[in-house]
Amino acid sequence: MQKHRRFVAHIDILGMRAMMKRDPETAWKVLSGLATVREHISQLQVGYIKSARREMLASRVMTLMFSDTILLFTKTETADDLQAILIALGEFFHKAMVNLVPVRAGLASGQFFFNIEESMYAGPSLIEAYEIGEAAQWLGIVTTKDIYEQAKQAEFKTGSEDIVIAADIPQKDGWIPGYAMNWVATVRHDFKVPAPISVDLFYSQFEHAFGSFSALPPSQQKKYLNTIQFVNERLTQT
Repeated sequence: MQKHRRFVAHIDILGMRAMMKRDPETAWKVLSGLATVREHISQLQVGYIKSARREMLASRVMTLMFSDTILLFTKTETADDLQAILIALGEFFHKAMVNLVPVRAGLASGQFFFNIEESMYAGPSLIEAYEIGEAAQWLGIVTTKDIYEQAKQAEFKTGSEDIVIAADIPQKDGWIPGYAMNWVATVRHDFKVPAPISVDLFYSQFEHAFGSFSALPPSQQKKYLNTIQFVNERLTQT
């Protein structure tokens, strides 16, 4: 059995590099908002379905922030670890949106090595999480098939809906079959208008930092269009 197996999530902010070049002060405020989200995650207490234990989320999920990237990883690879990182990732995504920070993420499992004292972090699972997250053209959370199968087996749900679902994932060459965290179901109560939600309404929360939607490059516009397509599809699920 391989050692050092963990769950690893890679999160980045959409459009941060362009914003930093255009308006460094606004970019710094956005990053500060993300730091606030990180602090919120560290203070959460959770109860686990499989073990019936309660503990601080930070005791099981470690969080790192460097530039416009956030890294989450667990110490081991149990069902409790998976539930913990799904909770952390869902909370991070939700609070980032509340703080008007557009993010996308990838979640994978496998070997991951770290040395906090030397600030060293590496492993195949980090590469995979980075690659599947970066390839997705949306604001969302992509997972591997292995994550989907483990979450399905553990029956991780929010209400009646699975936390991790089979879903089409938007990429540069079109939508492909894959797996994603069902973040819309976890924050369904936050959507105050009925579906279908327009992309203009959805994007309006980010306009202060990134400018008007019409002024975005087509590739950036597509990310928001793809996101709202996923949102509307999930909101109409019964």
